[in-house]
Amino acid sequence: MGKIQIKRGLSTNLPAHPDLGEVLYTTDTKRFYIGNGAEAAPTEFANFAELLTALNGKASADHTHSASDFTNFNDSVDARITAQTGTTAGKIVALDENGKIPSTLIPSTFKEAEVCADIDERDTLTPFAGLHAFVIDASDDATVTSGGAEYLYNGTQWIKISELEGLDVSVTWENIGNKPTLVTTLLGLSDTPNTYANNAGKLLCVNAAGTGVEYTDPFSGNIDGGTF
Repeated sequence: MGKIQIKRGLSTNLPAHPDLGEVLYTTDTKRFYIGNGAEAAPTEFANFAELLTALNGKASADHTHSASDFTNFNDSVDARITAQTGTTAGKIVALDENGKIPSTLIPSTFKEAEVCADIDERDTLTPFAGLHAFVIDASDDATVTSGGAEYLYNGTQWIKISELEGLDVSVTWENIGNKPTLVTTLLGLSDTPNTYANNAGKLLCVNAAGTGVEYTDPFSGNIDGGTF
């Protein structure tokens, strides 16, 4: 199996301005550097001992604080919540006297639905634009033969949007018109090789013409960044 070697040499020969992203290693001082581009000195990687010294005495990542450790914590949080409460975009919405979000702030597509026993019960509701009502027995509606129906109030009147008798529909894939042809394997694609035989372990890549893909052997040689 191949190996990767980064650019290396004595610290006295370390380039003053190595290319951006270039990784270097000094064989005498055993240090790593990364280039920052023209007119910029390389950045040195800190070793374990240096990192340990820098972290010595720092707080543990698992430590906690109580609210009393912060000056005016409760007052500051309360003031921030108050400042963020409102009815405009991005604000926190205050609940009404019933502990619910005011219906005027809810888009009609997300407002609650009512369940009514019959049309008479539906008509006793205090509707608003966007209110849904499911009527279990909607036979008093001249357009409903029997069973239930769902209605939407448009701000002026109730509009029937569905009924149970109209939902008994079974759709199968075979009965769908103009459906696409499904491709289940790579071999079904027009721009790929048409066989897997004798290609075990190979990679698929775009061909030189850029018109499709082809099999190619994976690279197995050495990668050497050279010396400085």
